[in-house]
Amino acid sequence: MCEDEMSFGEYIEFIRKLRRKSLCKTAKAIGVSPQFYSEVEKKRRSALTAERLEMLRDFLEMTPEEYQTMSTKAAESYKGKNVLVPQDFADYIVERDYVMAALRTMKKMDADEADWKRMVEEFIARKKGEEQ
Repeated sequence: MCEDEMSFGEYIEFIRKLRRKSLCKTAKAIGVSPQFYSEVEKKRRSALTAERLEMLRDFLEMTPEEYQTMSTKAAESYKGKNVLVPQDFADYIVERDYVMAALRTMKKMDADEADWKRMVEEFIARKKGEEQ
C-alpha cells in the first residue's frame, strides 16, 4: 500500500516497523498502554494528542517529512470527531497542504498575536490592491 493511501494508524505502524520498534516499547515511550496504542494503529481509536505525536516523532526518529505526513494523517483522522477546531476550518486546513505548512511555520516560529494580525493586515492590503 502506498503511503498516501494509508490511514493515520497504518502510517504509524508502517514507520514503527520500518524502525524495528516493538509495539510495547513504542507505547511505553509515549506514555500509553500497549492495548491503547494497538487500538490506535488498528483505527479503533482516534489519533494521539499533539504531545504524544511529538513523543512518537522523537522515539521513532522521524524525518521532518515523516512527521509532517503523520501530523496531516492525524488531523484527517479527526474529521467528524469532537475537536476544538470547527469542522469547516479543519476541512479547509486538511484539504490545502499549504495552509497546514503555514500553520506549522507560525507555530515553529512561535508567532504571537501581533505576528498573526500583521500577516492578516498585509494579506488584506494585498488583496485590496489586486482588486483595483
